[in-house]
Amino acid sequence: MSLWTPEFGVLRPRHGPALARHLLALDADDRCARFGLALSDAALSAWVAGIRLDGQHWIGAWEGPCLRATLQLAPTSRASDWELALTVERPLRRQGLATALLAQALGDPALTECRGFLCHHGHAALRGMARRLGLALRAQTEPPRLRLEIARPG
Repeated sequence: MSLWTPEFGVLRPRHGPALARHLLALDADDRCARFGLALSDAALSAWVAGIRLDGQHWIGAWEGPCLRATLQLAPTSRASDWELALTVERPLRRQGLATALLAQALGDPALTECRGFLCHHGHAALRGMARRLGLALRAQTEPPRLRLEIARPG
């Protein structure tokens, strides 16, 4: 079990370098799980440089100045659905950090109209997170492989 308590916060454009360091630390398997292919360092750096952190919802788990985990929500063609992607440093996995990030996103007042998170790769860990947070799941045979359905009151 980890001995630190993460600080959660919204990522802003000024956090681009920390995000790049976090993602560049992923090995080829983790990059493939996150992006669908094992991006090279150059391709990953170019991707980070091209994203608009202010046009999406990003939440980070910080240990001091170090970004240890991220949750990205990108808009889709349906206003009620957002594409979800998570990364957690390998030594910190299976400690509830990704579930805590997902819970943070569910409580974000800016996402009150959101009814579903789309997960292109449908990683098995997402199923457990969804169950722990009381979210319904809808699996599909082609991307997005998994939809986490959010029941909102009213």
